[in-house]
Amino acid sequence: MQDADVKIESFELDQKKLTACVKIRQVRENCRCPKCFKPLYGVKQWRKRELWGVPLGALQRVKIIFYQLQAACGECLKLPLAYAQFIHPRFKTMTTGFAEYAGRWMEETTIAAVERMTSCSGMSLWRLDQWRTKTMKKLFEIPADLPMSFASADEVHMRTIKPRDARFDKSKWKKKFITNLVSCDLAKVVANASGRSTKSLKNCLLQIPESIREKIKFIAVDMHDGFINAATDLCPNAKVTVDRFHVAEVLNRAFDELRKQEFEKAKATNDVFQLQMLKPSKKYVLVARKKQLSRKDQSQFEQLIQVNKNISNALILIDYFHAILDKNEVKEFREGLKLWEELVVVSKITQFEKFLDTVKKYQGRIEAYISSKLTTAISEGLNNKIKVLKRVGYNYTNEESFKNKILQRCGFINSRNLNTNEWYWHVTTPH
Repeated sequence: MQDADVKIESFELDQKKLTACVKIRQVRENCRCPKCFKPLYGVKQWRKRELWGVPLGALQRVKIIFYQLQAACGECLKLPLAYAQFIHPRFKTMTTGFAEYAGRWMEETTIAAVERMTSCSGMSLWRLDQWRTKTMKKLFEIPADLPMSFASADEVHMRTIKPRDARFDKSKWKKKFITNLVSCDLAKVVANASGRSTKSLKNCLLQIPESIREKIKFIAVDMHDGFINAATDLCPNAKVTVDRFHVAEVLNRAFDELRKQEFEKAKATNDVFQLQMLKPSKKYVLVARKKQLSRKDQSQFEQLIQVNKNISNALILIDYFHAILDKNEVKEFREGLKLWEELVVVSKITQFEKFLDTVKKYQGRIEAYISSKLTTAISEGLNNKIKVLKRVGYNYTNEESFKNKILQRCGFINSRNLNTNEWYWHVTTPH
């Protein structure tokens, strides 16, 4: 807004309520048609409009009374309202400055918080936030020099749809997920897509330029064959790594199956000590490192090892497998894994024999982890942030809206990565 476009007629201040009311009127001589920008002639009326203005310091609520000219255009042969670039083209009750001010706040906090700060309608703010994310998404282009030699992919739960006639039948529930592709170099979500299938990750990878995909050296995924296939197909130079923590999760599940088996044996023999040590609440204590246990737990732990051979052997196998994963050289890992395989065969623990088959299936992917030490830890951290976002938003039902919000909070669709300073003064919407 230029000085010559409008003139200030009055300024009213309420110090108790911390509000201000500014009355402004367009300068008649400078009014132009909004379509052809030719000068307007005559005066049909001065239309009174109330606009949300940008807060001024302690004045959190600034109301602008704007008198806008309606006059004749000799070129268009119409009676349009004079052009006023400081009025938002989509949200007619907001100045562009207020819309950008509120929009930037909504990038960092909840809409409800911005509503309390500005006293503006929550629904208007929600529509503004949706418009900004969609508009910025159209404007943003992934740069060809984006650092992405290390990447990871993981899914996050969006919502669970429960049919009305099967509210308590979990087998009929339908879960919806969003797959996020993350640049580990920048710890940001680069792209996302609906679902958690091969197609989902392919859709994510196809959103980035081929030149960037060719630069990816390692990409970490969980033990999901669909993700592995997608990464292998579209990232020709990348080694796909299986996340260490997902491997450990499968190992812990194998141990838990053994614990349940031994618990049933103890129940049959009425062994009170083993029933106490093998109950479900103790499963995390059993797989914890000794230094993390209290003295009492350590004493009971040692006693259990002495009386239960299978549990003792399983815990030795777990500790040794973690030691193998700590290796820095693939050769050392292979040698350790060969010895560990022999120990599993000797132990004759069925659950660990099944786990060994899983390790053999993904051995090449685990070796890629040994070389790079790349995990999905950054993706999991961003997933926690996304889950908080989902909770404070009282869950999302619209997939596009949720995906855009993820890219806003955890990616590049925000004012920190896109220069929207001009939007304080003038907004041009992309087609």
